[in-house]
Amino acid sequence: MKRTRIFTLLVLLMASHLALFSQRRQEQADSLHKTLRAGMTPNDSIRILYDVFDLSRQSEKVKVGDEMIGVAVRAKRFDVIKDMVPQLAAFEYENRGRFDELHKVADLLPEGNDKKSVQTFIEVQKAVYDGQYAAPDERQKILVEYLKEDINTKEDEYQNLLDLYRVVLFLGYSTDGNMYMEYLERLEKMLNTMPDNSDAFHSRFYTTAANYYTRKGLPEKAVAADKNLLKLIDKMDKRYKEQGRRYRNYDRYRYLCYLRMLSNYKALSLKEVEDLYNKCKELAPGSPDLENDFFVKRRPEAYMLLKKGKYAEAVPLLETALATTSNQTTRLNMLAELKAAADSSNNEKALLGALKEYNERLEKRLQMSSEEAMLELRMRYEVKRIEEEKRQAELQKHQLEIESDEKLISISLIALFVLAVILMFLYKSHFSLIHKSRDLKDDNQKLRDRIEELLYDGNIPGSEELPTRPNGNKPKGDNDKKSCRRD
Repeated sequence: MKRTRIFTLLVLLMASHLALFSQRRQEQADSLHKTLRAGMTPNDSIRILYDVFDLSRQSEKVKVGDEMIGVAVRAKRFDVIKDMVPQLAAFEYENRGRFDELHKVADLLPEGNDKKSVQTFIEVQKAVYDGQYAAPDERQKILVEYLKEDINTKEDEYQNLLDLYRVVLFLGYSTDGNMYMEYLERLEKMLNTMPDNSDAFHSRFYTTAANYYTRKGLPEKAVAADKNLLKLIDKMDKRYKEQGRRYRNYDRYRYLCYLRMLSNYKALSLKEVEDLYNKCKELAPGSPDLENDFFVKRRPEAYMLLKKGKYAEAVPLLETALATTSNQTTRLNMLAELKAAADSSNNEKALLGALKEYNERLEKRLQMSSEEAMLELRMRYEVKRIEEEKRQAELQKHQLEIESDEKLISISLIALFVLAVILMFLYKSHFSLIHKSRDLKDDNQKLRDRIEELLYDGNIPGSEELPTRPNGNKPKGDNDKKSCRRD
């Protein structure tokens, strides 16, 4: 009883500390916001608004983000639009109408991969909303339509990414089985082929994958996903520091990665576990909620003790962590750890309590798994049916193309035959014309010869040759004159 009271008091103290810390940061954000003034350049305004955004509470970030986008639109700061629109889409995932507004802002971006990436992310957020609030029957109908779109590959890589991402999201709402894992792995391969400007997609994917593999008891895959997420966090952190973002802080995200990796301690060496524990310890004082998790809930320490085989020491820490854990999947995994630790340390009281709740939750989980298996079989049948329809459509299209080609070939052959006949006729006509031309030429030559014969034949009067002088000249006289006159 005394231990419970102390724990409750610590939780209350940490809660008040967290509220005070949040209030101080918000006051600092409000103070910075007041430094904005008329006549300030857009770049200076954006720089200050980024600081205000990073310091503000989650509930205030949307308002500051909208103000920043307004300045960025007027100044044509497309880099700010590209950065802020996905963040606002993620913050307002429960506001369906907001996505259309953000899509209009994204339309202002220059044509290219950046614009496609931002618009695709907005569409993914729409799918998140639709999947979350649709009725189960309606969700299945939508999923079938998305499966059709995914099977029909497009030329645009971002459209293909959206088609596959929507399938993964809707499958995640319906099943947790092997089919979901297959599509998740497909999505990872596709993301790895996308341009480097897809950080928002990668961040979302690695978080989803790490949680899924942890939930399914696949520690190696979960750790690999978290390691990729940490690399991405380092990359974004470096970029924001280079941009002068003084208050942009990724400590909370790093801590969550470290903690999730610790929960998958079976895939890690003892040195790696100790290193992750020390990193959590370093980050904890920087934030009240991290401090609460590390020093009050003590989950990192519990996982380190389990890795070291100190089960008796781990049991009370696991019980403490369970008392503050509401997530159903996390509770089931921690109950399994508590059950094993209590059994190894011969703690019958803890073992009995853990077994009772664990069996109840496991029974519900098995029932859900059975339902999910039936749903997965139905989905696989739908996929096969859609693929068969696509195959038949492609076969019919191919058959039509063959028939069209055959008709074209037949028409071409007929045209060639007609052309050959025409050419033969023309050739024959040309040959006949050449023959006639040759005959006419011969007749013409004969006629010329005859004319010459008639003109220069000696029997024609006046055509006789005159006697020649010894020097070869004809004598001048009357004959010449007569001849001239005759001519």
